[in-house]
Amino acid sequence: MTLNRFFMGTGAAALAVVALAACGSGRGGERQRNTVHAVDARAAAAGPGPDAQVAFMEMLERVGAPCVPDAPAVTETDAPDPAERPPTRPSGPLPVDEKPPTDVPSPTAAPQRPTLNGVEACEGRAHGERVLRALAGLNRPTATQVRWKLNELGYTDSRVHGLKARRGVVRFWLDLRVMGGQLALEGTVAGKETTVKAFAHPAEGVFRPGR
Repeated sequence: MTLNRFFMGTGAAALAVVALAACGSGRGGERQRNTVHAVDARAAAAGPGPDAQVAFMEMLERVGAPCVPDAPAVTETDAPDPAERPPTRPSGPLPVDEKPPTDVPSPTAAPQRPTLNGVEACEGRAHGERVLRALAGLNRPTATQVRWKLNELGYTDSRVHGLKARRGVVRFWLDLRVMGGQLALEGTVAGKETTVKAFAHPAEGVFRPGR
């Protein structure tokens, strides 16, 4: 074997080793990217974590703080005098022609539509104004942009419902019910014609706006 042939054979073997290493590195990088994507997908499907829930509740408290007046402390001097207390209804038997009051609704009565109380109506205006300010600047809104803006304001994905884009208009609903409340928001994002309004949703059950 000549010296030239020896070096030529050695060089070919070295090139083959480098090619195999590069191939393995590429496959390893692809596997690593696929693993990262799978972890991200599982994290998104799992929903917001405890920190996101705490941040959401803190945001609700912060936005609604101006709507909840401070309750004055009750002192002993504020207690009514026994002589000034209104007379109570006697506990004796009722007259024959008088029926006792009842809170049980009639089975034939139509179900009452939920309504916002004064505090919830105020909170609805506060949330609506901040959401409107964030979304009104989107001239060509997409569902992804709207979701990102809502998340940026502190509304987690679990509270965003019915987010859909159609013909340049994005619609969504926000479930803001907490602790027996009925507050919810409905939004339509269409540039300068963007609107956000509050409405009452039954406190119990699955969030199903428009039904």
